[in-house]
Amino acid sequence: MASFLGNTDIVERLDTKLRSGRLPHALIFSGPEGIGKRTYALRVAKTLNCIGDTESFCDSCTQCEKVSAGTHPDIFFISVEADATRIKIEQVRKLLTMLALRPMEGSAKIFLIDPAESMTPGAANALLKALEEPPPRTFFILITRNVHDLLLTIRSRSQVYHFSPLTLEQVRRAGVDDELVVRWSQGSIGRAFATDPEALREGRDAMLEFLEHALTASEAGLASLLTASAELGRSKDDYGERVRILGVLISDLLFLKEGIQTRLVNVDIEDQLLGLASGVTVERLVEIGDCLKFIESNLKYNVNRQMMTDVLALTLNPSTAGILNDN
Repeated sequence: MASFLGNTDIVERLDTKLRSGRLPHALIFSGPEGIGKRTYALRVAKTLNCIGDTESFCDSCTQCEKVSAGTHPDIFFISVEADATRIKIEQVRKLLTMLALRPMEGSAKIFLIDPAESMTPGAANALLKALEEPPPRTFFILITRNVHDLLLTIRSRSQVYHFSPLTLEQVRRAGVDDELVVRWSQGSIGRAFATDPEALREGRDAMLEFLEHALTASEAGLASLLTASAELGRSKDDYGERVRILGVLISDLLFLKEGIQTRLVNVDIEDQLLGLASGVTVERLVEIGDCLKFIESNLKYNVNRQMMTDVLALTLNPSTAGILNDN
């Protein structure tokens, strides 16, 4: 059985409940993406159905292997369907038809909903019926980035576990040997393993160039700044990631302004960032950070990315930021 990385307290509490047969019928695993919530949910599914000679799970019996492969007939995965943006009420209603059935192969049925915050209001309300009186040996695991995005009525019927990001040292121990990737992971082991170091540096350097241009351009250089903004706005496939990169760079500038170098992500370009930080105030960096958060929160909607990017560029530039604030 592979060990679980991080969140030791949560793992120990849940493992104890599993061993004693006192696992709640409804669980919510909340926390940032890529820190092991889904991985631990699968460990729960294996433990509940394992037929090996172990008090948790063996990871080698037919039941465990089917859970790993995603083919176990008693483990139901509910997620956002292709070409959709939400989990629909029809998906939850289909789930309800499965409740009365006995497990086909294992000793327990597990319904895993991820991301649970994507349920439509109708789907969430339909799920309440299942949570109120589930059949014996039936368990629901809802995975979400933020538990407060779920209905209060769902939260009150579930036991909530808040998963935290891993420490940098834990990410290193997991086998991530590129220090920049370790720091950019922000404690998400999933993100660390999915990150291409070369692509990260290329994207980071491009956004650093945009940031330097925006923070230092004179009034005469505004036309070229808006041209750079247009190029950023056209990067449809990786636009969200580039906005995230800018957010990390702004955070680094704030850390430098406040003298908290230990939290710096881009340690390899600290001198360059120090030069930028010397020319901007903390107040302006906070304004820029708020603008980036607004853009990120609206990316899931059909908004005009180019217009938002132009506003960002003008917010970054000292000669135009005051005009925007006045308006």
